[in-house]
Amino acid sequence: MSAEDRSLGRRSLSACVFVPAVLAALWAGGWALFSLVVLVVGRGTWELLHMASRAGHRPAVAAGVALALAWCLYLQVRGADAGLVLLLMAAVVVALGAALRRGVEGFLANALITLGGLLYVAVLGAAPLLLAPRLGHEAGWMMVALFACIWLTDTAAYLGGRRWGRRRLAPTISPGKTVAGFVCGLAGGLVPLLLWPQLPTWSLPELAGLFLLVSLGGQAGDVVESAIKRDLGVKDAPVLIPGHGGMLDRFDSYLFAFPLAYVYTVVFRS
Repeated sequence: MSAEDRSLGRRSLSACVFVPAVLAALWAGGWALFSLVVLVVGRGTWELLHMASRAGHRPAVAAGVALALAWCLYLQVRGADAGLVLLLMAAVVVALGAALRRGVEGFLANALITLGGLLYVAVLGAAPLLLAPRLGHEAGWMMVALFACIWLTDTAAYLGGRRWGRRRLAPTISPGKTVAGFVCGLAGGLVPLLLWPQLPTWSLPELAGLFLLVSLGGQAGDVVESAIKRDLGVKDAPVLIPGHGGMLDRFDSYLFAFPLAYVYTVVFRS
């Protein structure tokens, strides 16, 4: 058995456990969804700051993770209210104070990277906690449909890129991405339209627009994470899931897709 076959086998086995657990949390909502978000945000923030540390920076890892988890807890308990502004201001103060403990050398970079764990991973990663309450009784089906959109986008982009990919999409950032893969990903992201009967308050054009935006956001999130890793000089985030890499490697698409879905519902479903 080749190394590629063994890697595919590990990915498939992990997915058999991982995907149903994620779908169950998305469907259940409430504290189950919160637990999933906390796992993604907490581990993802740690991975980002750990990679930055390996690259020679000195972010305040513990403070960064604590700020990210505090953001998630606040959203779960209080929702999006004026207190979020106060929390964000407090986070800036904490990040600057934690960076001061590491001295003047690299102070600004260390402070901003620490704060980046909150802004990039927590603010974006906690979007499902804002989105689910807006979806009402259709939240379970829609959250599952959005995850399916992200997953099918990724799968279709990978398969389409291998089959027809010639022209590189972002050669200096992620050489494996192709224009054909990007287009196939958008097509794959529309497959959850099959769930339309379970979402009766949505028109078909509304759903198509949502899934296209989520698919586009998911692919953008993948490229952004690749840019971060390339800038930090690392190939993958610290491994968490066998055959899949780290949490950021698996949820980079999620970090952009769910916030865009939330913005879409605010703009078009208010």
